[in-house]
Amino acid sequence: MKKVIYLYKSGRLLCKDYSLILKDKKDYVNYIPIEQIDTLICFGEISINKHTLSLLNKHNIVILFFNFYGQYIGKFTPKQYLDGKILINQIYAFENERIRNHIARTMIISSLKNCLALLKYYNKKLFPLLDNIIEIESIIKECKNKSVNELLLLEAQAKKIYFNSFDIILEKEKYHFIKRTKNPPQNEINALLSYGYSLLYANYISVTDRSRLYSQISFVHSLTKCSESLQFDLADILKPVLVDRLVLSLCRHKLLKDEYFDYKSDRCYLNKEGVKFFVEKYENYLLKTIKINNRYYSYRNLISREVHLLSNYIANESNDYKPYIMKW
Repeated sequence: MKKVIYLYKSGRLLCKDYSLILKDKKDYVNYIPIEQIDTLICFGEISINKHTLSLLNKHNIVILFFNFYGQYIGKFTPKQYLDGKILINQIYAFENERIRNHIARTMIISSLKNCLALLKYYNKKLFPLLDNIIEIESIIKECKNKSVNELLLLEAQAKKIYFNSFDIILEKEKYHFIKRTKNPPQNEINALLSYGYSLLYANYISVTDRSRLYSQISFVHSLTKCSESLQFDLADILKPVLVDRLVLSLCRHKLLKDEYFDYKSDRCYLNKEGVKFFVEKYENYLLKTIKINNRYYSYRNLISREVHLLSNYIANESNDYKPYIMKW
């Protein structure tokens, strides 16, 4: 199976003998077999030449660039031969109020049901979350026949209740959530969530860029938020499954250390040791499998499945769009 390769060191990315090498300032060389690579995610300062880009293009490898704090900068995407018919269908789905509302409603309800499933899991572990669960269930019922703007307001209400549940779950732990803060994150849990969401966005960018979908056309998030806003639509569905659940588990199993974080006045970020720790846990988590309709998927393959479900619906190759909903 091909892998996502994370590059933290700075240097020159070159090709030699049909493999990639990363040569740092001291001419120390790391070899990366080209056949093993699905996506490269670069956090260091990387320089690259046309010869290397040509090799990456030939092997259909995406490179994503992030700064040290996990903020997305840009990408290199292999040349794609996109389907004009799908573009027309996706634009039509966006401009048709009925279809757009159906897709947006399905995405938001699926996201909230996954939030609900996570809370139900912890409620079964005797955390007092029943009132919050009932409130979110009530909001989900209100989502029927609402416009996109109305759905966003309901989603915001539900997410506030959802995140307020985190400190109930973490009440006896060393690290607490308090409230969702980003740009910058203000404590350890928020730092982990923000970094995890960035990794999940990267996974979706890598898949959507090699799918038939156009990442610039989204259905929930504003097109002005980002030039590739579809990643946010799709990632919101699986955030509770792939990031929130992992972060809460790491905290409750007491695997976090102060040494994983850098503290600067009112902000908190993962440091190099923390990034290495979290990325390893995240990648291992994506290898876990679940069963859907008598077929097993790794969580990494689930991301691809979600993209293709939407693609098939927009292409009129399926009658409905049903994202993954976690069961507990």
